[in-house]
This record gives sequence, C-alpha cells and structure tokens, in this order.
Amino acid sequence: MTADRRKRHLKILELISTRAIRTQEELAEALAAEGWEVTQSSVSRDIAALRLVKADGTYRRPLPGAAVADPDERRIAEGVLTAEPAGGSLVVVHTPPGEANRVAVALDRLAWPDVVGTIAGDDTIFLAVKDEPAQRRVLRRMRRLASG
Repeated sequence: MTADRRKRHLKILELISTRAIRTQEELAEALAAEGWEVTQSSVSRDIAALRLVKADGTYRRPLPGAAVADPDERRIAEGVLTAEPAGGSLVVVHTPPGEANRVAVALDRLAWPDVVGTIAGDDTIFLAVKDEPAQRRVLRRMRRLASG
C-alpha cells in the first residue's frame, strides 16, 4: 500500500468516526474538502479495502468479533486503525481521534513481553519493542486483534 493511500485510509476512518457519512458521494465530497482528489470508484475501492459497513445508514468500521473477551484486547481491537513498523524497534499505531491514550493504557495493562513502553498522543501511539523479531510478533498480534 502506498503512503498516500494509507494516509487517505486514515482520513476516511477519521471522517466516518467524527461525522455521519451516508453515501460514497458524501465521502468523496468530505475527502475533497480535506484536499484529497478522489473519484467515486477510488472511494468504492477504499470502502472495500477498509471493510467498512453501513449501520443505521452510515459508514462504520466493522465490529470486531465477539470472540475477544478480554476488555483490554477488545479496546485494542476496536481502537486500532493501523499498526506499522518504524525502524527496527518501534511500532506506530493510529487510532481514531482521542482514542490513543485508552488503547495505550490497554496495551500497558496487557504487559506484552515484547513491548518495552508506550507513548500516546491524541490519535497516535509509539510502541517501543525489544528488537525486530519482537516488532513482527507485536504487529501480528495487533493485526490479528484488529481484524477480529
């Protein structure tokens, strides 16, 4: 995935989490208002790639599977938009606006052995991990939780 596409996906997730978007056309207009040049077909592909669903007539992220029983794991499953490696010992996690601290607290409580520490902002978390193999394990685990 290109960096621009990833940024556009993050913007789409932010838009649908902060306002009611009912149609692909509304989403394309909202993206255009934010400076993104998109077509209806690219918006349609983005919706499919993000696996967005319609609930009560608006686009939303799919609910994670009910199999996640631990409340901290559920917080991660519901709050993580993306998790990407940065260098060999850092994972950058994006969340909806205002959710990073809650997800970071959940990660801290879970005390995964590969995670050395967390720093949370408004919608971004930096996870320091022990090494590259730990980074891969953390990314796999986070993506598995986020995919439900």
